[in-house]
Amino acid sequence: MLYHKEPVSLQINLSPSDFRIAKFILPHQLKALANQVDEIILTVESKPSRGRFATGWTENIANLKSLLTDIAETFEVKVIHVDYAEPKKREIAQYFFNSAYIPEKDFRGGPFYAYFYGLYHCKNDLVFHLDADMFLGGNSSKWIAEAASLFNQYSNLLCVAPLPGPPVENEQLKGQHIIKKIDGVPFMYELAGFSTRIFMLKKSLINRYKIKLTRPDLKDQLKAIIRGNPNADLPEHQLSDLMSKHQLTRIDFLGSGTGMWSLHPPYRNQNFYEGLPDLINRIEQNNLPESQNGFYDIVDEVIDWSDVKEKLFK
Repeated sequence: MLYHKEPVSLQINLSPSDFRIAKFILPHQLKALANQVDEIILTVESKPSRGRFATGWTENIANLKSLLTDIAETFEVKVIHVDYAEPKKREIAQYFFNSAYIPEKDFRGGPFYAYFYGLYHCKNDLVFHLDADMFLGGNSSKWIAEAASLFNQYSNLLCVAPLPGPPVENEQLKGQHIIKKIDGVPFMYELAGFSTRIFMLKKSLINRYKIKLTRPDLKDQLKAIIRGNPNADLPEHQLSDLMSKHQLTRIDFLGSGTGMWSLHPPYRNQNFYEGLPDLINRIEQNNLPESQNGFYDIVDEVIDWSDVKEKLFK
């Protein structure tokens, strides 16, 4: 293990619905990060969501359990299942929200409480979180230590993340809201807003400032009522509001050498699932087309998304 002045926990969210992805991506994530962190927490959702977030839930409960058993034979991990008991919910709500209430899901039926449950149960103040579908490239063995050091350099820093997409020679980022490029450091940016997909944060800052629970816009409130979901806005929106209110910042950066960058699949289709082993190998070997450079979402030249786009267009 590599130890820092401030140790870092790695925390990854999983659910039975993630199994088709996690069986390939989880080993990929752990291979990239396990030797850089001091604790690994795998947080398993225990309450099904509604709609698309529940796809494949029942049939993959046993499969996910078996995968995690296999993972534990290779990596030193702690598997925790989300506890929805009222006393535990109040405890976590108090820590992050200064409230006795925390929504179980967001207005779409997606995870809400599970995010904060995982963060809360990490023993370290610095936590690097990943969703189950996040890919990592660059092969840096120093990125975690470099990211941790930034919290000592910037007093108003809430979160840090790897570069969104492989680096491009002109240092341009596509589809990102850039506040500014950090002077004197290649591939380091202050970006707007918060993303719950991938981040390192100092959770004591959230405990200090507290998040304000908010509702989504009226249209999404109506969707929540119709679908029987909590009337809660997305966690990333509430954390973005926290950043604005207290003038906190987010930094995304590549790091030294080949650094670390992330990729996210914007869709799911059969091409994606069947191509996962090859895709991971290409990412780890940095064998991607130039069209992917500087872009966080996986592009059509890497995975053929045409059938999904056609359905969405219709």
